[in-house]
Amino acid sequence: MKHVLITGGAGFVGSHLCDLFLSKGYAVTAVDNYLTGRRSNLTRALESPHFDLIEHDVSVPLRSKDVPYIAQHGLHGVLHFA
Repeated sequence: MKHVLITGGAGFVGSHLCDLFLSKGYAVTAVDNYLTGRRSNLTRALESPHFDLIEHDVSVPLRSKDVPYIAQHGLHGVLHFA
């Protein structure tokens, strides 16, 4: 399974990309600090067992050990919308 990380994942564009990648069979990690995004934008994604949501400010480094899907699937792409 391929894995993508989407910063700003709880925003309008990011949340739609989360849904799209999940529908294509990807594991998805969304990172958002909820400054402008909303958890409610991820209602459908949160139902998927292949989705992980991390509340985090991307101006602070994120360690790979804090992203469980990296160990399982590697990282095949980063989409930056934060």
